[in-house]
Amino acid sequence: MEKIEDVEVVKDGDIYLVRGEWARKLVGSINMSSYESLQYFQRTLIKKGVMKQLEDLGLKDGDTVIVHDFEFDYVK
Repeated sequence: MEKIEDVEVVKDGDIYLVRGEWARKLVGSINMSSYESLQYFQRTLIKKGVMKQLEDLGLKDGDTVIVHDFEFDYVK
């Protein structure tokens, strides 16, 4: 797993946030209406260790995650 330095992964109440320049660039590179692009987004979050960090904070099915300004409900 390849970790990144310029990303902040935090829990704010019931919301999980991924912030920083890396998150902004990732979201900006994704076509959210494209299945393949969303798959890339998911693989990148896993590969970079972001999903592990979120799970370590207590993330579970149905929780809300916001990566930069893209919001989704987590499903394992």
